[in-house]
Amino acid sequence: MEDNINNYKYDDSVEDLKLRSFVEQSFPKKMDSNSIKQKTFMKIHDEQRRSHRRQWARVSVAACILLTFVCLGLWKILDTRRVETLTACTKKMEMQHIIVPVGEKMTIMLSDGTKLVANSRTTLSYPKTFQGAEQREVSIRGEAYFEVAHDAEHPFVVNSGKFKVKVLGTRFNISNYDDSKSSVVLAQGSVEITTDNKDLVRMKPSEKVVVENGSFVEKTQVDAQDYTSWMDGVLTLQGESVNDIAEMLSQYYGVKIVCNHVNSTPLYGKLVLQDSVMDVLKTIKGMVKIKTIRKNGEIYIVTN
Repeated sequence: MEDNINNYKYDDSVEDLKLRSFVEQSFPKKMDSNSIKQKTFMKIHDEQRRSHRRQWARVSVAACILLTFVCLGLWKILDTRRVETLTACTKKMEMQHIIVPVGEKMTIMLSDGTKLVANSRTTLSYPKTFQGAEQREVSIRGEAYFEVAHDAEHPFVVNSGKFKVKVLGTRFNISNYDDSKSSVVLAQGSVEITTDNKDLVRMKPSEKVVVENGSFVEKTQVDAQDYTSWMDGVLTLQGESVNDIAEMLSQYYGVKIVCNHVNSTPLYGKLVLQDSVMDVLKTIKGMVKIKTIRKNGEIYIVTN
């Protein structure tokens, strides 16, 4: 039947044209075996390509899921480290505040091994730990003796509010009670002082530096032991006037002592601070002609 249709002779009539179109669409032309094989292989190849694409799609989805989990894991680790860092910073900023009671002394060991002895009515502020800090910094108002643990990579800085003392490892005494001249006496090692007015002073052992109103005043040679004897309850006098002594006693005992028209005779000797303030003043009376009057919780010193 197929041969008859293929051999049919068409004319130019409308009916034959329609018939020819129908036959060509319904009955494809003869194909040889090679052509059939080629088309079959092409069909198989197309199916393999589609299969590979499906496999790659599955692999891509799996990779995306894995990458998502990896990113989530990294975020969790980094977030945990961030929390640990914040915790470490918080610990680093944890401050200790100490106020030494009137007439007492206090020995304090810092986290780096530095030892300090704080005098009566001294206020100290320092971090609970120096870990992670570029420098070890302590703030003081009053008087204290420092034995600083050596650490070349982390300088030790004492902030007095009026000046700063920078050291690596040394022993020194600092005194900066309110409303008085501040001083630093170096017992061992070396220190560098920077004042509020940008004065820079380097010290050697047995030197005393005086700072007043944020400015360098003088540097003198002294016996450092005379300025640390207060740790043993003794105040060594090195030519101070009654006014100077009254100010020191006022700071130590926490009582207001007023000097009225007392001469400025320099005094030398030792005062035992374990005694009461009135007993100490009685000792001073043996050195210079003065009398003391106690009134309304205050002590007045006048020329006898």
